[in-house]
Amino acid sequence: MPALPGQAPPSFRPRSIWSSRPRSIPACRRNRLAGQGGQQLNGPIAVAADISGRADSPRLTGLVKAKSLTYDNDSFGTRITNLALDGRFSNDKLELTGFSGAAGAGTVKGSGWLSLSAADKFPLQLHVDLVNAHLARSDQVDSTVSGALDLSNTAADGAWIKGDLRLPTLRYAVIRQGAAEINQLDGVHHKGYRTVQAVATADGPAPKLWNLDIRVRADNQVFISGMGLDSEWRMNLHVLGTTLDPRVGGEMESVRGYYEFAGREFDIDTGTIRFNGGALTNPEVNLTASGTVKDVTGIITVSGSAQRPDIAFSSTPSLPQDEVLSRMLFGESVTNLSATEALQLASAVNGLRGGHDYLNPLGALRSATGIDRLRVVGADTTTGRGTSLAAGKYLTNNVYVEIVTDTKGFAATQIEVALSRALSVLSQVGNTGTSLSVKYSKDY
Repeated sequence: MPALPGQAPPSFRPRSIWSSRPRSIPACRRNRLAGQGGQQLNGPIAVAADISGRADSPRLTGLVKAKSLTYDNDSFGTRITNLALDGRFSNDKLELTGFSGAAGAGTVKGSGWLSLSAADKFPLQLHVDLVNAHLARSDQVDSTVSGALDLSNTAADGAWIKGDLRLPTLRYAVIRQGAAEINQLDGVHHKGYRTVQAVATADGPAPKLWNLDIRVRADNQVFISGMGLDSEWRMNLHVLGTTLDPRVGGEMESVRGYYEFAGREFDIDTGTIRFNGGALTNPEVNLTASGTVKDVTGIITVSGSAQRPDIAFSSTPSLPQDEVLSRMLFGESVTNLSATEALQLASAVNGLRGGHDYLNPLGALRSATGIDRLRVVGADTTTGRGTSLAAGKYLTNNVYVEIVTDTKGFAATQIEVALSRALSVLSQVGNTGTSLSVKYSKDY
């Protein structure tokens, strides 16, 4: 029974909680165990414990063991299988001597303790080690994670998640976020809306909001696609704020990639995505991509916020912007455009601004084959190569192999070995010969 005002919480008479065989977690309690909707923990747990003390400060002795548990998070597509744990009860604490599970081809391991004392606001201390753990599998984000996380909750400092993570691979699909206009009705009062606390504390019965202090880094293999972009990046980010309102700082730099506009491919020359402590979905973008059409090199510059980018066109030699756009799209002067070409231009601009992408066969094929990059390469009169298909994959973090072939018999294999962030050695072997080159790039 709950305590009445002015009275102490009720006491437990000493009793035992004993399970001689593992008990499965009831389906109706899975979400409660995970703490919030969209998360589930399923499987058998064996508990043997004696309990005494008060309801708000129980005293327990005993053991808890589990194996073959499964954790699911519907929001991120996370699935941890073969989850095992060993723990013991000591007074009001559950001490986890170890827990481990499989996340895809990677692992999740950890240890720590958590208190069952409501009087102390349920303090806890957990350490988690991740090794190539596949923690995200959604249409928008697919990622493996390595590193360490520390979760803590104290009455003095509140609830915190701190860590230093590295991403061996990350795939992120850019989805333009539109907002439908909804007319506000005068005289309508909304019930049931509550303001959520912006800073996590331990004042409630258990933490529902966590403060964040997490470093996230990747040397390469951060693949971003969507809205005409198919690219690879490196990143160095710092995530602060709370789980409800994360604030991201740091920068991403392009490694390689292309920007597709109206069926033509423009190589990314420089690219940065800068997070200035605001929302993750709207960073500052600066990107320059170029491609040569006949005797004109067209340059596309994208700047501004990700949700409202500014797109400009220039060229070498210098031409008016509308002339540049016409030549990049059709290889013709703007004065020679037909009605059909004008319609294509309108469609291309719509796609550039986030319109519907009706077909993406290369993306589907890349996902099915498991390769890291699949692209169409334009013809090259110097080597005699026709329009080709290029497929590339990382053998290690620093070795990238790409095979290029066309329908006329041309074939070449290129190997890029990254010696440092700025210096790479490229070797190409094909039926037209062998070449070796050095690539050096540095931002000033």
